[in-house]
Amino acid sequence: MKSLTIYFCLPLLFIGTQGIAHASPIRAVIDAQNSQIVENIAPSKTPSLSVNQGSLLPLVANFSPVTQIRPANYHDWSSQVGYQVTVDSKQRDLSYSGELVNIEQPNGSFALKVNNTLITLPMNDFYLIPTKAHSLHKSDIAQYPSIVSYQSNDVSWTPKRTLIFANGLVSIINSAEIHNRSTHAITLNKSLLHYSPISMMRAKALQSTMRLNESDASPSYANSEVTYPLGTTHLKANSDTLVKLIRLESNIEKSQHSATIFTSLSNSGNMPLTFQNTLYFTLNSTALPGQYQTFWQRNGLLIPSNSTNINSARAKQEIRVITNKSFDLTGNLSLISSTSQKLPTTQVWELTISNHANKPQSYFITQNTRGIISNVEGANINKKTASSLEMKGELQANKTQKIRYQIHLKE
Repeated sequence: MKSLTIYFCLPLLFIGTQGIAHASPIRAVIDAQNSQIVENIAPSKTPSLSVNQGSLLPLVANFSPVTQIRPANYHDWSSQVGYQVTVDSKQRDLSYSGELVNIEQPNGSFALKVNNTLITLPMNDFYLIPTKAHSLHKSDIAQYPSIVSYQSNDVSWTPKRTLIFANGLVSIINSAEIHNRSTHAITLNKSLLHYSPISMMRAKALQSTMRLNESDASPSYANSEVTYPLGTTHLKANSDTLVKLIRLESNIEKSQHSATIFTSLSNSGNMPLTFQNTLYFTLNSTALPGQYQTFWQRNGLLIPSNSTNINSARAKQEIRVITNKSFDLTGNLSLISSTSQKLPTTQVWELTISNHANKPQSYFITQNTRGIISNVEGANINKKTASSLEMKGELQANKTQKIRYQIHLKE
């Protein structure tokens, strides 16, 4: 993993490639915004993807100097001026084919001659797809070593994390959306998906048609980062490809309605409780940490629920997930009496809780107090921390329960 750290610290500026993309597979460590590529270069050929400036790393002991010409912006467009091309809209179902007449880099537009009509379009709204490859003069092609590594922004990935709850089970689904921003198809072989929480926070998902590939992958943790092995994967030009990583199932061990409330020395009246539906399960295997979208499955349909964050997703770890607001339980907390509005004081509280469902429901309530709790008196009331207590139990269907208790607070 230390070698990965070196790879992903390389500069992010673009430098172009000259020549025709290779059909042979490449290997890559794919990160959130770019990839570290390892590629075998055939004689008189160039790297398959655009090389970020300053990132070229020959992997041979001795090599001749490699001169890389810095192209103008939009180097893929510049090389196609005067040739027949196809441009596809990134956002709309729109496509044109014709001769690329020129590009206007200052305003980011290009001119396309379509059926003897000249049209001008914004470059950042379209993908460029050359109709055919055009040969270059041999003197214009840099001579690369037989094997190199480099960083490219053409390939990156976004994790997809999902929890589906149904029939007492939770399905944990991890997928990867791999982005190919190059203008040609590529094949990845024996590659890795690299996950770093910091880099993933900066990543942006692209909107495109996706296809599903099967891949048996197990995550590997090292130095607080995660890698997934990726089998042979084909990426179409200008596409996003959804790849299955893992799918796990675990029993829902406990379902509970939880609420948290903060009280002070001067509370009066009824303070309503807001209950959240909370589920507990244990991971059977290691999964990807991060933000998960949750769903409830009903009759084959998925009902979207809250998103939840799982900071660590190691095997045999107990996971607590708050799925959505609960409408089965309602309640309130009332201060009945207090010996003083200053510390020390003795307070008497009354909890009222109602179950509106047709089956028993368990609850867990946390009360955070203003002061240090020296003593608690009451049924099913326990001191949780120095300044908080917990109330838990089970309430029968369509029943209302009142619980009165007393706490002693000190400075």
